[in-house]
Amino acid sequence: MHNHDQTKASAYTGAIISPVPEPGKNAEPPELYSGIYLMPMFMCLYSHNLEESELFWTKGLGFINLYTMPGMMIHLRRWAFQDVLIRKSGSNDGSPDADMEPIGSLSVAVTEKQIDKIVDACERLRPGSTSAPIRKPWNSLEARIHTPEGLVLTLTAALAVDKEQTEVYLNSHGQ
Repeated sequence: MHNHDQTKASAYTGAIISPVPEPGKNAEPPELYSGIYLMPMFMCLYSHNLEESELFWTKGLGFINLYTMPGMMIHLRRWAFQDVLIRKSGSNDGSPDADMEPIGSLSVAVTEKQIDKIVDACERLRPGSTSAPIRKPWNSLEARIHTPEGLVLTLTAALAVDKEQTEVYLNSHGQ
């Protein structure tokens, strides 16, 4: 892949800030990240049951609880830049978010060696909430998980790329 606005040498420098490891069967996942930073983007979900949501996201998906406002909100994180805020919803909380429909989808990067473990853990917690990992034509292994909040979460494990084959392809297509 090549970004035409960047020189070839600088096209891969974005990997320096990414917590996602180089794809491959033996890729080691980065440590969970509990540092404080200004979040460039995050998802906000609504849940009628914060305790159930926290259990599913921490025990099933491998997130950590970074911060809790009891009865109001939980801030969960996995790798750097994988933040999710789950806020309490319901008809009796008096907030403008009451009774919001908890729908949406999100893709989260994982490693090949993690995907089966995460799917298994989520399936134990919520039977019927997962799909088996399948290889996609865009060179990834993916599984879908339905969270207690109604989110369709796609776990995406990038697969190793034959760099020589990729260079041949890119060069033959004028890139």
